[in-house]
Amino acid sequence: MISEKHGSLKISVLENPFYRFVISVSPAFLAVFILYLLGPDVYLPVLGVFLAFFFAVGAGWIVSPALGLASGMHPIWVIILLVFISSESSLIISSNYDILEKIPILGYPFKKVRKRAGNLIENRDLARKVSYVSIFWLMFLPVYGSGPLVMTLVGRLLDLDWIKVWSVVSFSAFTRFTIITTLIYYGYTL
Repeated sequence: MISEKHGSLKISVLENPFYRFVISVSPAFLAVFILYLLGPDVYLPVLGVFLAFFFAVGAGWIVSPALGLASGMHPIWVIILLVFISSESSLIISSNYDILEKIPILGYPFKKVRKRAGNLIENRDLARKVSYVSIFWLMFLPVYGSGPLVMTLVGRLLDLDWIKVWSVVSFSAFTRFTIITTLIYYGYTL
C-alpha cells in the first residue's frame, strides 16, 4: 500500500475517497476502452448482455446469459463478462459506501442502521461468519432482489469489511453464473 507520513498522521491512498473511487471505476473504463477497440462485432453483444443484466427487472440473471449465448458468445466469455459486471458493480458500491452515507437525507438512515448492526455483531464472531455465508447464499439464489448491488448494500449495512463483502459477492456471482450459463448452454430449462 502506498502511503506518506505527515508527522504522526498516516494517509493511505485507499483512505482518500477520491482515489478509492477512481481506483474502483478504472477497471470498468478500461473494459469499455478495450471493447471499443475490438469493434462493434464484440461490443454490441456485450452491451446487450450488460443492458439485460441491469434492466431486465426480475429476470436479468437468466436473460443476460441466454442473450449472450444467443448472440454467439462462447459460454466462458459469457461467464467472465457476467462475473466482471457483478464484481465491478459490487466493488464500486462496497468501496465507496462511506460516500453514500454522506448524502444529506439518505445517508443518515444508512449510517444509523450500519452502527446498530455493527454493535449487534461486533463481539459475536459466529454472527459475522453467518452474515458472510448468508450474503453468499442470497446472492447465489437467483431470485428478485438478490443481485450484486443489493447484497453489497446488505453486507455494508451489516458493517462488514468491504473487501470481504466484495469477494463474497464476486465468488457467489461466479458460482451462480457458471451454473446458469452451463445449464442454458447444454439446453436445460430452469
